[in-house]
Amino acid sequence: MQDMTIFKTPIIPDLFDCINIGIIAVNYDGIVAICNVQAQKMLDLGNDVIGNQLTSLIPNSQLMEVINTGQSQYRKKFYHKDNTFIVNRIPLFNNGNIVGAVTMLQDITELEGILTELESFKQLNLELEGIIASSHDGVIITDGEGYVIKINNSLLRVTDLSKECFLGNRIDSLQESGLFSYEPIAKRARIDKKIVTGLQKVNTGKEVMVTSTPVFDEDGKVFRVVTNVKDMSEIIDLQEQLKQSLEVTGHLRTEFNKLLEDELRANELITRNYKMLNIVELIKRVADSNATVILQGESGVGKEVFAKLVHVWSKRKGAFLKVNCSALPGHLLESEVFGYARGAFTGANNMGKPGLFELANEGTLFLDEIEDLPLELQGKFLRVLQDGEFIRLGGTNVIKVNVRIIAASNKDLTTMVEENKFRRDLYYRLNIVPVIIPPLRERVEDIPLLAEYFLGQLNKKYNTQKTLAPQVLKDFISHQWPGNVRELKNILERLILISSRDVISQHEFWESMHNNKEKANRINAGRPYNQETDEDIPLLKEALEEREKELILRAFKKYKNSRRIGAMLGISHTAVLRKLKKYQDKSNIPGDI
Repeated sequence: MQDMTIFKTPIIPDLFDCINIGIIAVNYDGIVAICNVQAQKMLDLGNDVIGNQLTSLIPNSQLMEVINTGQSQYRKKFYHKDNTFIVNRIPLFNNGNIVGAVTMLQDITELEGILTELESFKQLNLELEGIIASSHDGVIITDGEGYVIKINNSLLRVTDLSKECFLGNRIDSLQESGLFSYEPIAKRARIDKKIVTGLQKVNTGKEVMVTSTPVFDEDGKVFRVVTNVKDMSEIIDLQEQLKQSLEVTGHLRTEFNKLLEDELRANELITRNYKMLNIVELIKRVADSNATVILQGESGVGKEVFAKLVHVWSKRKGAFLKVNCSALPGHLLESEVFGYARGAFTGANNMGKPGLFELANEGTLFLDEIEDLPLELQGKFLRVLQDGEFIRLGGTNVIKVNVRIIAASNKDLTTMVEENKFRRDLYYRLNIVPVIIPPLRERVEDIPLLAEYFLGQLNKKYNTQKTLAPQVLKDFISHQWPGNVRELKNILERLILISSRDVISQHEFWESMHNNKEKANRINAGRPYNQETDEDIPLLKEALEEREKELILRAFKKYKNSRRIGAMLGISHTAVLRKLKKYQDKSNIPGDI
């Protein structure tokens, strides 16, 4: 062990304890010879340090490296127990030989925290400077006395003033010097201690919109006011551009809606109903794809019209062909759709015959009433949908086609799948884009449009000029239309044919509907419609009374009020009460309404 007498001068330990930095000295073997009070506190070493191996006290100490190399180390960072130190390590020599080393430590933990915080503030300041500089609007920042301490270049553009007009000057003086016409908004925000917005005129001719926001210190005093300045001429220009854009957009929308309406009318789709318009929008989106569309809805709602729209908007080169799956028995349907080879069956064409799939190549095949497709054919249809190929009836050659399939059904196919009446895999293959078309009774706003459209068509067809009485149109709207659009068109055609006048009356409509019911009842009873008996024709008085009773009961059921019933039927409320009393025993009508 090296001699430690070099460290044993009595005055040295006391002198080291008076120094405000940590000092540790070791001999050549790393045994601690000196450790002043500051070092003990800094490193939390306790009092029993002298004579111990330094590395047993401070495992990460590099003081032995200084003894081994003889090289001093200055201003090195050293970390110990969550504290940060700056250390200098110096070798000790005696007669030219290294006899030990000394390290001096200065605690910079707090200083490093301050530096980190300072760096964060510096970064934040840079970001704020960048935000202010990049703002398209002018920015003015004033202190608690109203002096301008910061502006951005946009302010100079917005106001046409120089920076000398702002920086170092009180914002209040801008009005006093005549640069501003009105009291500065920033001054009002500073005094009132709230956000203030207003207009300001600048002597350069600019008009600006100003918003000033006060910023408070911990004592609630205003120490900054941040002001945003917008060029009103830019806002006015933007408003004008927006107005022009809206006009153009409105014009384009009007033109588009007119074109769409014309296109829909050309395809016999007349509607204002939002559900129907949503369906139209959906079909327009998917039409250009090859996705299979399945149209569902009650009979007569117009599924074929939508199928034609899909074909028209798809711009496919081939034809639109339709097959009704319920119209033919299975063997005929198969030969009709897939075609047949020469000599496939007795009576077949000697040359064979192409089916609808071949004829619709590059086009669209509409499969109506798909629910009636025989189970034995569904697998063959599935193959065409999946692989785009099939074999003619009685043939051997595989035929490839590119056909867009649109299916339609007026039944719930999911129920049929669960009942094993329809193939699940075919259903899922068809159900790519499901479209449910609402019945006519759920889109009453379309009834007058459809009536007008069909009336125009039928008048042209029969060379007439007939119109509907207003009350007929009301009855149309209240009617349930179980046959949907098809029923509406048929009723209108019947009315045009049977009406002897140019204005179709409510009576003629009722008579038409009543006769239909009578016809149905007679057919159900097994008696032809034209075989009326004397008992079938009631006395006029009885018929009128029965009709009066029916109207009174309907009105009472709806309104429950004699005055409203009278107004609806065109009679006095006392007459209503009299007639209700007349039919009271027959209709369970309460005596007092």
